[in-house]
Amino acid sequence: MRMKLWGTPLVLAAALTIIPAAPASAYKAGEVKGGGSISGVIKFDGEAPKPKKFSVNKDKKVCGKKDIFSETLSVKDGGVQWAVVSLKGVESGKEWGGLSKAVIDQKGCIYKAHITVMKAGSRLLVKNSDKILHNVHTYPGKTKNPTANIAQPKFKKKLKMKKRYFKKAGIVGLKCDVHDWMNGYVVVADSPYSVVSGEGGKFKLTDVPAGSYTLEVWHETLGTKSVEVTVKGGADAEVDVTFEK
Repeated sequence: MRMKLWGTPLVLAAALTIIPAAPASAYKAGEVKGGGSISGVIKFDGEAPKPKKFSVNKDKKVCGKKDIFSETLSVKDGGVQWAVVSLKGVESGKEWGGLSKAVIDQKGCIYKAHITVMKAGSRLLVKNSDKILHNVHTYPGKTKNPTANIAQPKFKKKLKMKKRYFKKAGIVGLKCDVHDWMNGYVVVADSPYSVVSGEGGKFKLTDVPAGSYTLEVWHETLGTKSVEVTVKGGADAEVDVTFEK
């Protein structure tokens, strides 16, 4: 049965933390036997505002090739993209996979992807495909990670961000001081059960050990919501979470 969650969202002033800090070593990865999955849609109740078009005032030959729109609230067919869906308090489960080698690309003077998930305590690779000066400035919020503020000249195509910047779990803001419209987020996860909703708000968590969990959804402007979910072996638990305008 598909579950739905309604109510007034908690709007976060800083919008930078949802995942409780925990050592990266606390989670034990291995084979999941008799697990299931969780899937659903992050929905928006009401008419979503049109995305804001940014005014490109620097490096127009590179940044102005096509219009740049805000990804702060991206809604299609009633579904919210760029919402972070996480299971809280998971102590063991599947392997980390690609989250231990997270990559962000600065291309077309935006971050690809707008929100990136990575393993806590691992290194982040930041690419510069624009061949112009960018600046990687992190905003750790309440995660207690140290701040990074590093220039990335056009000749430095790859920047290996140090592990210490992402040692503690939570949401870290990301901006470019050179191009003030560039913003994104890094989800520093304490388990591999964190995903970002895709176009239309769809998400899926796979290889989840059977059991009962709290599913938490964070969005940078809509806030945070939680719902309880039970996963059964070989089955898919369907959960829809709806944010109101």
